[in-house]
Order: sequence, then structure tokens, then C-alpha cells
Amino acid sequence: MANYVSITPPSRANIVSDHKYRLRYFKTPAWCPYCEDYIWGSGNIGYQCTNCGDYFHVECTLVLTSGTCPGLNACHINNRNLITYDTSIPINDWTVNDVCEWLAVVNLYRYAPNFQSLKYDGEILLSLTDEQLKHDHIHDSYQRQAILDAIKELKSRDKYRPISFERFRTQLSTNNHGDNFICTTFYERRLCDLCEKFLYGIIHQGLQCSRCGLVMHRQCSKLPSKRCIHTNKQLECHTIIGTDFNDQPIDSKTQLPIIITRLCQSLENMVEDNRTLSLMDAYRFSIESARIVQLRKLINDNDIEKMDFKKMELSELACRIIPDENYEDFLNLVNAPTQVIQEFIGKYSMTFYTDFLKFIMCHIIKIWKLDYDLSMTNANQHHTIKPYEPERVVDKLVAIFKQLIFRPPWPMIMSHARNDKDHVHLLKRFIYEIDWDAERPPVQVFQQSPSINILISQQQSLDACPWFYNRQDNQLLTNKLLTKSLTINDGDYYVRFSTEPSVSAPFTLVVQLDGQQRFIKICMNKQGQYGFSLNSCFFHTIQDLIEYYTQHSLSKHFPILKSDMKLGKPIRRDMFLSNVKNDDLDDYAVVLSNIHDQNLLRIALIELTNKYNEIERECTSLKTELDQIVTYMSEIQRSTMAYGRIQMIYEKQMKLNRDNFIQCQKQTEKNEYERSFKYLEQRVEQFVNNMKGLNETYTERKLKRDQLLKTLDERKNDITIYENKIAMCMRLLADKGVEQHDINNFLGIPTNEPWYLPTINREIAHKLLKTCVEGTFLIRTSSNGLYALTLVHNGVIYDCRIGRDPNQNYAFRFVASYIDKNGQSTTMNNNSSAYCDRSFYSLKELVEFYTKNSLAENNPDLNTCLTIPIKSHANIKI
Repeated sequence: MANYVSITPPSRANIVSDHKYRLRYFKTPAWCPYCEDYIWGSGNIGYQCTNCGDYFHVECTLVLTSGTCPGLNACHINNRNLITYDTSIPINDWTVNDVCEWLAVVNLYRYAPNFQSLKYDGEILLSLTDEQLKHDHIHDSYQRQAILDAIKELKSRDKYRPISFERFRTQLSTNNHGDNFICTTFYERRLCDLCEKFLYGIIHQGLQCSRCGLVMHRQCSKLPSKRCIHTNKQLECHTIIGTDFNDQPIDSKTQLPIIITRLCQSLENMVEDNRTLSLMDAYRFSIESARIVQLRKLINDNDIEKMDFKKMELSELACRIIPDENYEDFLNLVNAPTQVIQEFIGKYSMTFYTDFLKFIMCHIIKIWKLDYDLSMTNANQHHTIKPYEPERVVDKLVAIFKQLIFRPPWPMIMSHARNDKDHVHLLKRFIYEIDWDAERPPVQVFQQSPSINILISQQQSLDACPWFYNRQDNQLLTNKLLTKSLTINDGDYYVRFSTEPSVSAPFTLVVQLDGQQRFIKICMNKQGQYGFSLNSCFFHTIQDLIEYYTQHSLSKHFPILKSDMKLGKPIRRDMFLSNVKNDDLDDYAVVLSNIHDQNLLRIALIELTNKYNEIERECTSLKTELDQIVTYMSEIQRSTMAYGRIQMIYEKQMKLNRDNFIQCQKQTEKNEYERSFKYLEQRVEQFVNNMKGLNETYTERKLKRDQLLKTLDERKNDITIYENKIAMCMRLLADKGVEQHDINNFLGIPTNEPWYLPTINREIAHKLLKTCVEGTFLIRTSSNGLYALTLVHNGVIYDCRIGRDPNQNYAFRFVASYIDKNGQSTTMNNNSSAYCDRSFYSLKELVEFYTKNSLAENNPDLNTCLTIPIKSHANIKI
């Protein structure tokens, strides 16, 4: 330790060329352009050049003795909008997004979506243990240890780290490894040969010299180190698993990496030979890193052409298919039309990667098809009626393969968590929309649209058509159309989305016939063509279909219709819905037009707003209940699948017992096999009964779900009606000269006032006011839909409820209460109507009054005034 010295900012200018440094602290990792690694942590770890604005590791500044500063604002693109700090930011203050960005730069981005869904912030991150990671379904002991090693290093960076000055003296130590360093994935813990700390992460953790085998962090590889001496020993960077695909042996047949082709073909052949197996099960769990180490050695010690890869998973390979230079090009395809994606892939300049992507996508689709075939076989054998769920299967496939196909290049690695949804969406589009010359499951198996973008783009073009009704208008139209039947003639029509979303029939044509509505499904094949059956989809757009049947009879497809039945006049969305929606609005407009008193209009607007808020709260409650039912239905489906798998195992065991019974010679053994068979038979019967009960429960929940969806649609239509009424009332007030800010004030939304914070809760309000002086206050919305005044008095934080008295034209008044010993306001006698005497037209009037008068008239314990609005405190961040 004698050679360790402290490094301080004043000496920087004497060491480094013309860069001028200042010490900075980080929450978001910064890019060091010298070592091309990230600066992360909360200690004294990095400097910023005041000229160019770039950031450097402390160690990198000690050896950066060549080159000049590029000048003002010439920093790396990663650092241009980076926010840094004058003081250290505790890791406890990290948000979930901060944690995900840190996971990315320490090569743990695989778990960023998991941590994001679990809402792991900095405080939780520091408290993670091996048991907690096990509980979070991280089963690989090496990967758990890698996470804990990174957290340990993160904690240590909070404290000052002594730096060895001797190691940076270039005259004593050099780095002659040149371009021999190769980015390498290790499947067991490795120490950096320079700093003697563990490498970070589980993929591409560090660099290894291809000549001498020296292993280092990216940052350490740019620092003075041991001299490079050639070695003949087997190095990780020379193995197949974990290296770049374009560095691996090529299959002579496919011209693709042989490890990929052999693995995929081996797995597919295994399932084709045994139809009771599922490739989904083969991919379900990650194999232990220790097993990959064994496989890595085995593959390199044997002829790869003869290897069998049944026990290794494609998802464990550390490379990605989309090369770094084309990552953003592919990411830009997320919202592109299907034809654009297909053309881009077909004309992609890098043939190797195009063929590679096509091979993997065909493998993914084949897994899906095999899983569908297995599911249909089981359904026929066991006479189950549970529908196949393609979305669930595709979601699993996407989770397995997304990181194999998409990964940002290292300088953009922090975007991994942010782009995860785009990775998922684009891979789903690859599976559902793009033609890979692979057979998918039949179109009829879909329960909902597999391609959101196809329907969105279709809807955007359909919105211009007067006869098309979107989902928002569907329920209102259904409820009101019968009342308008006298004005609708036979042949009149409109088109809407199908009630039950289906990729095979996403739209419905509704035709009026004999005073009734006739519903005709409009089918869509996988090419995006339309017709009245999947075998007659000849129209490129729905507009073409409608135009054709305005001139040709529908009876050819539907004998129930009249022989000369053609589509007549469209039921125009603009005119019809305007009439339907204005039934009540016209009457209400007449009522409002007869009100000349502004105060009465104000009361009407408040009542409308209250009703609107009530319906909105009901919608929120319905959505919560709906989410719970959907979650429960998913659990039932998982349980049913589990029972089905166990039943298959028991039935196989029963067959084995029966065979052994026949072959057995001893009576005692026969008796034992017979008892075992009867036990297994009873268990199978129990499983069948359990699955039957689960299917019945699933059907009940499905009916409940459909009822909730219908009710929710009705409430959404009510919201639309009240929005129109509120807008009408506000227009009348505006016509009478009432300004918008006055309307906001008596509605209780004084958005521009320095004391109004509507979105915070009591806990946050108390936290904000904790260090504030006497008389500091704010007004917020309370949990019961009213308002609350929170203020500081005699070092205690008080809460006072503010209500709106319907008996006094909805005036703002304090709710009569007493203050308990903790400063919490409690309504007297639990009577929510017990208002104090003084009333106010708006919250602004209330505040202005009590800035000059004491609150003691409402409660003797509050002998103070409102003096300082919360937003006036410059040191409080809101």
C-alpha cells in the first residue's frame, strides 16, 4: 500500500495535454472516449473537460498524455445531454430507470426488463441478496453472483478508492497488446489481470488478448499492463460459444455458423421424432453457466460436425444477429408498413445476416407450428375444449429470442431497457407479418389481431370513409341504431371493427334488411386481402370490396339475402352519430339557453364536472376489476396446462406399469404394479376433474369479462356525452364574458397558482414541507376527491380538508374538524357535511383571505396565516 497516493483535481492540468478537468459526479453513466467504456457509480470516479465537455475516468486522465482537446462542445454524442452534479448522488436516490441504465453498462442488461417490472430502484438494488435473486427466478448461480459482484463494486465506489501511481508510470509499464484484445464472454467468474477485480456482467464482460490470454476490463485494457507474451493454451476468445457469429465455422450447406444450424436442426429433429415433446419446454429454462463451460470445452475438443446440441439452448449464445452498424436501421422499422419491412429485409445489402435472420425466424415459426400441432393433438386425445392461445406462445418465443436478434451497439447499450418494447414489437411483427417461407399455424386459431400495425394502418385509411365506425362509436351506435330504424332503408350499410377481435375476420359489414341488421364478417388473409371468406379474399382494401358490392349482388355469398341485394346508401358516420349524440344534447342546449344567470351556469358546470369525475372513477374501478379477471383467467390457463402435463406423465407411467405387469412373473410384483396402476388411475381422474372445474371457472370469468367490457364501453360513451355538455356550458360562459382562468378557479383547478399541487398525496406533501418555515402551505386534492390545505405551524405539519357545499352553490368551505396530536385533520362526528361558516367562490379567494386573516376562526390550534406558497421555495424541487 506504500505506493498508493491520493489524486486531486489541481494536478490534472499538469498531467494531461490541453484538456482542463473538473471533478464531476454521476447518476447516469457517462461515456469515456479514451477507453470506450462507461463511467458509473457515485464516488470520485470521473472528470469533465471544461473545453470539449467530454468525460474521462480518473485513471484514464493519468495516462491520456497524447492528443489535444478537440475544442468547445466537441464531446461524444453520448455525453452531449448528460446531466452531472457537483456533489455525489447517493445510490439510494436512483430511480428504476437509473438502475436499468446501470445494468446495461455492467453487461447485465438481460435482467433490465425484470428489474423494471419489479420496480427495483437504487435502495432495493443495494439490499439485494442471493435469496432474493433466487426468488426473482434467476436460477443460474453464476449469474446471481455476477449481479452481486457488480453491486458490491457499486457500493465500494461510494468511498474513495486509492489509485496506484506506480502503475501509471509509462516508463515502467507499457501496453503492447495492440489490436489483440477480443471482446469475450465468460461463463465463470474471472478477475481482471490488471486491477484484480471481477469482470462485470454475464455477456461480453471484458477483453482477452488473443496472444497471451490476458483478461481485462475494457477500461483497464487502455492502461499500462504486463507485456504481451504468446501462449499456446486454449483461450476463451478462441472458443465457439460466446464469440461473434462471423468468426465461427461455417456450415457448407447453409453458409451459416455451424453451431446455429446444428443446434436448430437437432432440436427440430428431436421433436419430429417424438411428437409428445415440446420445443417450448426445451427453451423454457436457461441452462447453468457451468454447463455452458463444459459444452464450450466439449465443442472445441471434438469435431463440430458430429456434435449433438440437444442440451444447449440457442438463447444462451452471447452474440446477436443484427450487426451494430444496422441496429438503428432495423429499429426504425418498428412502425413501418409491412411492405417496407419486407422490402428492406429482401434487399438488405449484407446477405450473410439476411440469411441468418431468415434461418432463425423460420426456426421460431417452426417451434410455434410444432407447439400448435402438439396442442391440437392433446386436445383431440383428451377431448378438451380449451382454445389455443397463439399470443401466449408468441410472447414466450419473443422473450427467448429478442436478445439474440436485437441488441444495441456498446456505445448505445444504455438504450437497451428503453428500446425493449420496440424489440418485442418488431420481433412480433417479424413473426406475424413477414413472409419467411415457413408454415405458420392456421389463421383461424387467432383470438385477436396478431398485427396491431396492420389494423392501425387500415383504420387510418378507413377513417376517411364515411361508412366506417371505429370501436369508440360502436357501442353508442348499437344502443341507438334501432331507434333510428325508420329512417334507414334496406341495403343501407356501415362497416365497423368486429366485436370479438380476430385476425381472420377483423371487420364486420352491417346491412339493413327487413328492418333488421344483418352482420357479415369481412375476412382478411395473411396477405392483407379482404373478402367474405378466407378462400375468397381478392380485394386489396375494404374500400375496393365495398365499391364492388355496390354494383354486384351479395346473394351469391349469402342466399338468405334478396337475389338482387346490393349495398345501397352508406349510413354516414358524421351525420348519423351527430344526430344520435345530439338527442340529449339538443334538449340540454335548450335548457342552457334559457339560463341567463352566470351563477346558475357555474353551478350547472360544477354538477356536470362532478358527474363526469364520478363516471371516470367508475371507469377506473371497472378497469381494475377487468385487469384482475384477466389475470385470474391467465392463472387458470397456466394451471390447466400444468395439470395437462402432469396427466401425460401419469398416463405414461400407467402404460409402463401395465407393460411391466404383463411381463412380470412373480405374483407379489404383479400385485404391487396393480396397486400402483390403480393409484395412478385415481390421480388421473382427479386431474381430469380438476381441469373440468378450471374450464368451467374460465368460462364463467370470460362471461364476466365480456359484461365488464360492455359496461366499460357504455361508461366511455357517457363520458363523451358529458364532455360535450361541459364544452357547451363553457362556451355559454365564454359568450357571457367569463374568462377561462375564472372558469378554472371556480372548478377548483387553479393551475397557475404557486400553492396548487393537485397530483401529490399527503405523504409527499409532508415530505416537501418538512424543512419549510412557519406559514408555508400548499393545496392538493385529497384521497376522497375533495381538497386539502397542508401547512406548517409551530414546527408541525397540519392537514385541513376543504369541501364544496352543494347547499351553498358548491362554494369552497373548510370542513369542521379538530387537529389531533399528530397534526392530522379529523372530521367532527364523522359528518362530512359539517362545514365551517365562511365560504368562498374559488380556492384563490380562500387563499387570499387567509393570507390576511388567521385560520383560528376554523380551529383555535391554528392561530396562523398562509404566508409562503410552496413553489416560492427555491431549494425545493417539485
